[in-house]
Amino acid sequence: MGARNLPHDARPSAGSARDAFSLRGRVILVTGASRGLGAAMARAFARAGADLILWARDGRRLKRTAAALPRTADLLAQVVDVTRPAAVRAALARAARRFGRIDVLVNNAGVWDGDEALRLARRAWDRVLETDLASVFFLSQAVARRMRRQGYGKIINIASTSGILALPHSAAYGTAKAGLWHLTRILAVEWGPHGIRVTGIAPGVFRTNMTRDLFEDRRWARKRQAEIPLRRFGEPEDLEGLAVFLASGASDHITGQTFVIDGGASLTV
Repeated sequence: MGARNLPHDARPSAGSARDAFSLRGRVILVTGASRGLGAAMARAFARAGADLILWARDGRRLKRTAAALPRTADLLAQVVDVTRPAAVRAALARAARRFGRIDVLVNNAGVWDGDEALRLARRAWDRVLETDLASVFFLSQAVARRMRRQGYGKIINIASTSGILALPHSAAYGTAKAGLWHLTRILAVEWGPHGIRVTGIAPGVFRTNMTRDLFEDRRWARKRQAEIPLRRFGEPEDLEGLAVFLASGASDHITGQTFVIDGGASLTV
């Protein structure tokens, strides 16, 4: 698809590198945006000038996160459970009335529910697969229909190195994230002709609310940190540059790729 078929703000910039990474004029939807990685990416997008649609289940925490963002662009915060189709449809309709378009979707909402495979309950399995994989597909499908009419869009799936590493207690989570790696490739192939780029980010162990239990085991934390080539765990802010790059025009010729960001940890397992 030639640049003449894309909206003006989506065309590759002939100006400075700063222009190429600018998100001015772009509308970005981030799920799971109230804390952790989602909140960090929302801050980075806001600083780069994007208009934001933020989704999360915890309305109180989402309100605090939204209030702390730089006031550089327009913002809509919505309490949404991505596993509830009716709520998703209603929220998308409201967002469409507000902004008229969605240029970038960041599928970040996720749950863990780890346990040994012999003890893993069906309820936990279903919850993880529904949240971390099924809801990603159906939200992407709904947003891609809008992006196809625009002739341009980007979908960024937040995967995990658990999708490529066989880690104990992660039968559900690892399976969902492995599926997300491959779903990213399939959607990139199918939707590329419509101008939709689909990419992924696969963090290693980051310090977030989801991983709090891991870090309570200080012996494990010291041992694992010593094995990481960069000798430290990830912090939510470490995702910001990559997320802005993938959302911006600077990455317009990239699709189907999932980028590992783990300080080299997956190289040593």
